[in-house]
Amino acid sequence: MEEAKEVHKCLRTAGGIFNYVKTELVPKLTDNTENATDTDSRVLDAYINQCTAEAQEVTLARAIELKHSASLIAALANETGQLYRRADDALASLDDKIVGKWRKYFQLKSDFYIAHAHCYNAEGLLAQDKCGEAIRGLQEGITCYDKAAVICKDYSTTKGPGTQAKPLNHIFFRRLGPVMKRTLDKCERENGLIYHQKVAYDPPILELKATFGLVSPEEFKPADLSPLWSVDVYKKMDSKMVPKPGPQLPGQKEDKDKEKPKELPPVKEKEFPMSDKDPKNNSGCILS
Repeated sequence: MEEAKEVHKCLRTAGGIFNYVKTELVPKLTDNTENATDTDSRVLDAYINQCTAEAQEVTLARAIELKHSASLIAALANETGQLYRRADDALASLDDKIVGKWRKYFQLKSDFYIAHAHCYNAEGLLAQDKCGEAIRGLQEGITCYDKAAVICKDYSTTKGPGTQAKPLNHIFFRRLGPVMKRTLDKCERENGLIYHQKVAYDPPILELKATFGLVSPEEFKPADLSPLWSVDVYKKMDSKMVPKPGPQLPGQKEDKDKEKPKELPPVKEKEFPMSDKDPKNNSGCILS
């Protein structure tokens, strides 16, 4: 739980920093900040929504662990899915060769959490004796889940920055499909024996707004500027004052190490956990 709190805090802080960069720093830049660079407003919007959505995933997992009401979990899942959808929409106008893999991550997460929302919303509808609506909601949830599974496969084979993860194998993802199918079988049996309600053509609208647990980026406040950095100090900084390298003296050996910059080893990113072992909790989530 302490690790989960730390992850939640760091993601909110990161979202706040990205928001600060977008609103306070980027407008002050004089160079072009578009074309899918990190200072592109669309990229920054994607970062902000991703940080917020991933922090909310922690909240959602905790709600499942503590067995909160189905309506609250459904609302949190729906909000999380919408955040990932907004992140994907932010990148829609950029070159797919650059952001294609990133967008597939957002798309699979969006469809997965919308499926989650339909699953828990159906539980709430069944508790209200609305078995026909629950069945249609579960059918829609399974459709979203199957769509997410296809995107998971595409994500694993798409070239682009990031790890070659296989989210389809993640226990959190694998667990939801069988749960929805079991719940659907139960609802159909109950409807055939007890309720005899008509299954609607259109799925129930997820007009759900979570009253608790919603995440927002934490406001970032930069440190106060040191009084040592005055206007006069900046004026005295002149790039022309930097001494230029002089001619090589006779008999002096050329320092090849200084001319060739050393190549840094690539940073290894941590893979998604691929274990098939059950983490023995209600949400199926583990921190990675």
